[in-house]
Amino acid sequence: MKPIRHKLTNVVFILILLTGVVILVSCESTRLSNTGLRLMPLSNRDIIALNAEDIVQIMRRAGFSDEQILQLGTEMRNSMAQYGAVQIKTPDSNKIEATFAVHDHCVYISTRSRGSFIYSVKTGWVTTPSPQS
Repeated sequence: MKPIRHKLTNVVFILILLTGVVILVSCESTRLSNTGLRLMPLSNRDIIALNAEDIVQIMRRAGFSDEQILQLGTEMRNSMAQYGAVQIKTPDSNKIEATFAVHDHCVYISTRSRGSFIYSVKTGWVTTPSPQS
């Protein structure tokens, strides 16, 4: 007969590993809620894989603080790659702070306080011509 001790060690190891995962997940959800903002993915036809520099530029231009970018940036990047668009809302008043949507290698950004912008992943910020009087 083989000793049971070997199997018991594996079970204890798995329990410790699962406990660690639960702790990490609970810390992550608390960290994201500390911003006071809620990120909601939206379905879109186009998707895009943005890099960290793109996320920082887009979110800074939209008026988000460095702390908010750190806390929401990864979720935003993943949502843009999977769904193609996101809205960032305030949880208390449910106001939309910003909407980001992908179309043809560009991210279209509309914010409540700073207006609208277009960011091209290939060339950077797109300047839209002002209407002539």
